[in-house]
Amino acid sequence: MDYKTKRHELLVQKMKLDKFFTMYLDKFDNQMDSEKPNTPVWKLFKQKSAEYTKLCQEIRNVEYWIKKSV
Repeated sequence: MDYKTKRHELLVQKMKLDKFFTMYLDKFDNQMDSEKPNTPVWKLFKQKSAEYTKLCQEIRNVEYWIKKSV
């Protein structure tokens, strides 16, 4: 698989996570009390947030290699 195809797949995953966060926050915003971050709602949010961070790093890495190969 070439870097541009990989980048495209990663961007699709990122868009899906963006949509997830938008919908999740719309639905559970009132249940996300910052004083009680140990709830199941927070647990899923933190899990998806870590996944999003890792995905963004992968995108930056692939974009670096695309620029490097040109």
